[in-house]
Amino acid sequence: MIPRRLGVLALLFSSASAAGAQPEPVAVPDSVTAERVLEGSELYNGGSCAACHAVGGRGVGRRAPDLSDIEWLHSEGDFDGIFESIFWGVPEDRMKAVTPRPFEMHPRGGMTIDREQMKALTAYVWTVAHPETHPFVAEQAHFLDLARGGGAQEALELFRAARGRDPEHLLLPEAGLNRLGYEFLPDEGDSAIEIFRLNVELHPESGNAYDSLGEAYMIGGDRDRAIENYRRSLELDPANENAVEKLGELGATP
Repeated sequence: MIPRRLGVLALLFSSASAAGAQPEPVAVPDSVTAERVLEGSELYNGGSCAACHAVGGRGVGRRAPDLSDIEWLHSEGDFDGIFESIFWGVPEDRMKAVTPRPFEMHPRGGMTIDREQMKALTAYVWTVAHPETHPFVAEQAHFLDLARGGGAQEALELFRAARGRDPEHLLLPEAGLNRLGYEFLPDEGDSAIEIFRLNVELHPESGNAYDSLGEAYMIGGDRDRAIENYRRSLELDPANENAVEKLGELGATP
């Protein structure tokens, strides 16, 4: 079945509101707890899921469908159906209904996670389709909409404000921010740089964060800053062969 889009649902809701009716509130499954959603966001956005479904799961993945669909990939969008899809994976012939590329989803998304972690991942994916049910996911969705809609500065202000309120639960983990930054390369280098700079600010001991920032500066033609960040990446991660290679391309020593 081709999933129904949130946009269609929103149109129906707006029509109902115009007629004086109010949409029925979504019933949150007992298995979708706040703790699981937060853990699931870390697993999803820091793991392999975001590589295909994209950061936040909202429609710009390289291969896989938009997880903000109300009916999620071969299930009715309920918790158990999502869990089964994650647990068993989805073979290529079934994926062809929703993506033109030959592709299969491996069991557990190819990750080594236990049953409780799968429940957390399921809870997060469920809320991606229902962000209004969880304030963290709603704010995360707003941040991503701003960033992808050309409002990088406003998005970063929102991220920092959320961090100030709850420093224990960042809207995206390091790997998620890094992947988001690459969505903007090479065409929107300034946005990529701002996101990578935020990642360095949040994770100053991460060699990979500096490596990505160096790459963005290199693509943008800022040789000096590219060298500076690649060298810092090497200081933090002496095994980073990519930084050595890029410094060579820039005509600089490690």
